[in-house]
Amino acid sequence: MLYRRQFLGGALAAPLVFNNALRAMADTASTAKTRTIQVPIDHAAPAGPGFPLDYLVLDDFAPAKPTVFVVGDGQQFYVREDVLPSFRGLFGPDVNIVGIGGRGSSRVLQEGFGNPSDQSWIAAYKALQYSQWLADIDAIRIDLLGKDGKICIYGVSGGGQLAHTYLAAYGANVRYAYTESAVFPTLEAEIGLQHDQFWHEITPNERKRLWDVLSAHPEKREFYAQLLQRQNFFVDLKVLPQERLKLIEAIAKNDNAAIKKASADYQVDTLNKLMSAPEAWSIRVREYEFAWPLLRNLDWKKSEFRPDLEDSELWASPLLALQQRGQIAAPGIDLAPLCDVGAQVTIIAGRYDHTCDYRTQIALASHYRNHLLRLLDDDHQMHRLKSLSGARAALLQAWTKGWDSPAFAQALAMIEPIRWHED
Repeated sequence: MLYRRQFLGGALAAPLVFNNALRAMADTASTAKTRTIQVPIDHAAPAGPGFPLDYLVLDDFAPAKPTVFVVGDGQQFYVREDVLPSFRGLFGPDVNIVGIGGRGSSRVLQEGFGNPSDQSWIAAYKALQYSQWLADIDAIRIDLLGKDGKICIYGVSGGGQLAHTYLAAYGANVRYAYTESAVFPTLEAEIGLQHDQFWHEITPNERKRLWDVLSAHPEKREFYAQLLQRQNFFVDLKVLPQERLKLIEAIAKNDNAAIKKASADYQVDTLNKLMSAPEAWSIRVREYEFAWPLLRNLDWKKSEFRPDLEDSELWASPLLALQQRGQIAAPGIDLAPLCDVGAQVTIIAGRYDHTCDYRTQIALASHYRNHLLRLLDDDHQMHRLKSLSGARAALLQAWTKGWDSPAFAQALAMIEPIRWHED
């Protein structure tokens, strides 16, 4: 699944260039100020070594206003001083906005892992697994609002998953929650679904041409998976079948010029360079947590090609190998506590989200006693929602006011035209 073309995305699949667009969107009157707290590397050993963790507060903090925590998940890098002001235009003036980029961006923590090796990946997994991020979020809540302070939590894609796992662990501390496209491979595996439908979406002729190439050049399989996986995040859903065909034809014909152009357009080369940078520690740990539930059985690779899963397998490979040798634990998320959460939980999802089967969102919502689910005729990046003038901003300004508010009712009415209905 890496950065989104829009800044409100996440997971290892989206475009890496967004800063100029975001700066243009930013509220020039808003400023983000950095605050720092000391947290343990391992929250299970609070007396052990620690490190400074930064978070951002937008504008002057007003204790009387609701406080929205915008959480990034280790693969999302939009929670920055030059980007967070963009959220003011979306969330409006009536809330405090707190940006939590997370421990994955800490240079102090990154440098402590040293050069990649089995031992350093073991240490990285211990420090960067999702439970540590959740404890960090709660430490920031206490630092800013006090022990009994309640927050509103917002997350998209992998950040959405992190928001829900925070609710499972610390749900009593949340008043309102809002997620979009919250990827949930754990649920997907549990109920026997498979989000990567690429092999079944292309035509039999496309499958044959692609399989012939993969059989003749198995050494290029990882690269072709990257191309076809990342294409989803740069091409509109309406024209994706045609663009897939063009790319498959280029691969089948070994059209080096077209393949090279696609690699540049979809930032495959840029992404591969990033995987040698310090940010790769958190990216790969998160990929492992996302991918492992769906990668336990790889028999399908003998007869199918699933670019999304194979790309995840590539980046999660150091941790998958450790888990297979019993050196690290298999990731798992206990969602049972969600049944006791009292917060209002708003879940927005796309029927045609290729990274997250829409039925997992139905299953996820059913865990909460107070949930509102809207399935839209949309994709992972919510292109249609974002194209409805003012609709997304209306939603994001209304969810912290409660479902009974006129503003929320109006926002729901604005997105009704793109609500998905089963035929």
